[in-house]
Amino acid sequence: MLYYLFISITKIDNNNNKIIGIFKLLSWKKLNSKDKELYLNPKNSVKEHPNLQALASKEAKKYRDTNPNSKLNISYGNGLKQKLDIFTPDNAKNLPVQVYFHGGYWIARDKYDHSHLAMPAVKNNIVHISVNYDLCPDVTLDKIVEQAQESVVWIYKNIYKYGGDPNNINLVGHSAGAHLVAMILTKTYKIQSSFIKTAVLISGIYQPEITKYISINSLINIDNKTAKITNVYNYKIKNKAKISVIVGDKEPEAWINLSKDILNWLNDNDVKYNFLLAKNLNHFSMVKALSELDSEVSKSIIAVIENS
Repeated sequence: MLYYLFISITKIDNNNNKIIGIFKLLSWKKLNSKDKELYLNPKNSVKEHPNLQALASKEAKKYRDTNPNSKLNISYGNGLKQKLDIFTPDNAKNLPVQVYFHGGYWIARDKYDHSHLAMPAVKNNIVHISVNYDLCPDVTLDKIVEQAQESVVWIYKNIYKYGGDPNNINLVGHSAGAHLVAMILTKTYKIQSSFIKTAVLISGIYQPEITKYISINSLINIDNKTAKITNVYNYKIKNKAKISVIVGDKEPEAWINLSKDILNWLNDNDVKYNFLLAKNLNHFSMVKALSELDSEVSKSIIAVIENS
């Protein structure tokens, strides 16, 4: 059973599954410096994160090495890391496509750490794509956004070769990857306007300005201009996909609030959405749950794709 949590609302439009009203949340800007570092840098709030990340990398390699229907390191652009992996069911033909963007605060991790997240999709007859992109400080954050946007154009034009339906593309992003998915939705593409059917934003960060106040900015090097042009809230949605917002209930409250804030943006854009507060998951155990066929989050994502 899935539970959707709506907080501080004035009215629910049951016909459109949308919140009407204003969330009254503690802005992350009100946190002191110590709390910003603790609550807005997930590695500091999950002590077991090294073990969880090591386990993810191990499981990803195992899945990649034992999956016969995989096409790895396909270039979608000129960047060093502009590569993607495609995992397909047997005899794939005109199937829905799931596209995953990994997290890592735009400075870390790799598609190879997340190959096993393909399993729930492939088991449900969905083509799964895991996208890599260049990382800071090798490139600036706005360049990463451009690469993510380029990736979906490549996928639309080429996925038919791998058994996917170019008019049924479904985006999933975790953490920094959720930011990239949101930014993909803000761009107008010179192709079929409704090719993105659904988008799932998981434990996301949508205002990169946050990094100016925590230690990782020594690697991101974000300035005021870059913070502005990569801030999701400075844009309107151009692709009206069905949206799901997911965050684990074991995240710090300040991080959960980032996912609640995005709902106001979706309301402003008149976009339908669901909000799932996933039980007993923190920022890193969420990735494990995404790899499990019967987890609450995997079931919810597959259901969204199947009903799109």
